[in-house]
Amino acid sequence: MIIITASSVTAGKNPVKHKTAGRVIKPQKLFRGSVVVSETFRIVTAYNAGDPTQNHGNPCIAASGENLCKALSTGKKRCAANFVPLGTKLYIEKYGIFEVTDRTNRRYRNRVDIAMRLDEIHKAKQFGRQKLNVKILGSRKVYPPKQPTRLAKVTQPIRR
Repeated sequence: MIIITASSVTAGKNPVKHKTAGRVIKPQKLFRGSVVVSETFRIVTAYNAGDPTQNHGNPCIAASGENLCKALSTGKKRCAANFVPLGTKLYIEKYGIFEVTDRTNRRYRNRVDIAMRLDEIHKAKQFGRQKLNVKILGSRKVYPPKQPTRLAKVTQPIRR
């Protein structure tokens, strides 16, 4: 079990290491109230929600069932990615924190596709294809692993 406390992650100081199952694990960095689960450079592109030529099926409905057109019009940031579960938060360098609510085509499994409003077609084309640092964010809570269940003892002798 990894326990992350405020004292174990401090800016500018070496974090306290916790011993777990015979090995020392360094706590993950905190980032804007969330734990950075993973960090890597990925290809990031943009698409326009609501444009039937850029989407499959209903152009405003995401894979999670959310209405992207309404979410984007209220200022929420949404993206599509296949390498994390729906609902995961991603921090994309220079652009902020996005919630994964949609999926990309299978051939783009390691990309992030930022959703933009229908009236921002020029902005999406200008965005192009960029290689940016993407951080996968998780919650602060770290739960202990489930304990294996014990098998019941055999009370009757085995007959041969």
